[in-house]
Amino acid sequence: MKCPYCKSTDLEYLPDVDGHSFVSHTYVQKNGEWKIKVTMDKIKNQGLGYDKNEAVERADASTITTGDIYDNDSMSFMSCLGCTAEFHGNEA
Repeated sequence: MKCPYCKSTDLEYLPDVDGHSFVSHTYVQKNGEWKIKVTMDKIKNQGLGYDKNEAVERADASTITTGDIYDNDSMSFMSCLGCTAEFHGNEA
């Protein structure tokens, strides 16, 4: 996936912008240290090897591919780190 404006591949996927993503994350403080907590919706995530009908706590977001984003998030929101443009994944 490339930025439709500057063609950079340095992108940031912002899964929680519309509140309908298959990937959600929050930051939780434990013992004075902040940690990311990632969850994924198993119903939409069969391609990532999860079963249906439950949320995956502490899912490994590093296994998500561009194909998973296209397959699971029809309105994916991206930010380009090269030119700071913001766009939907279907524009890329």
